Amino acid sequence: MANQDPLSSQMAGLSRFTFHPKEVPQMEIKKILVPVDGSDASKRAFKMAIDVAKVHGAKLVVTCIADVSEAAYPIMGVTLDKNGFINIKAKAERLLAALKEEIPIELDYEEIVETGVPGAAITEIVEQQGIDMVVIGNSGKGAVSSFVMGSVSQYVIHHVKCPVLVVK
Repeated sequence: MANQDPLSSQMAGLSRFTFHPKEVPQMEIKKILVPVDGSDASKRAFKMAIDVAKVHGAKLVVTCIADVSEAAYPIMGVTLDKNGFINIKAKAERLLAALKEEIPIELDYEEIVETGVPGAAITEIVEQQGIDMVVIGNSGKGAVSSFVMGSVSQYVIHHVKCPVLVVK
């Protein structure tokens, strides 16, 4: 026994554990939420969500949150008046209309346009709609920008109970 390899003795101790794939519950994905904002990362997430929905036969819920911060900062050229909020919502609706063309006809889908703070609005949609998975783009913000403005994907990861797939 003195000549036995230490790794072999450790592996021998593991032999009592057996993996049984049939005993592992399969994740059932019926509804997938993909938030989009027009960024390259959200476009990649949108395409990934379509692929995942096809594989699982799931319904695709596409949402665009009209970010109130765009209407709240005149520096961005948008004002706090009623027209500012109308403009950001119209922008979100145009984005969803353009993406709708890319959804395969056989795929069941739903569109949701909300006005609000993106992270909180996405979290609320997940709860209200009974979403099984979120596929979201990583904004690619730098460390300073993420620290100051926050990261929507990070917020969602920490506030929803379902799996979140972050696409870079």
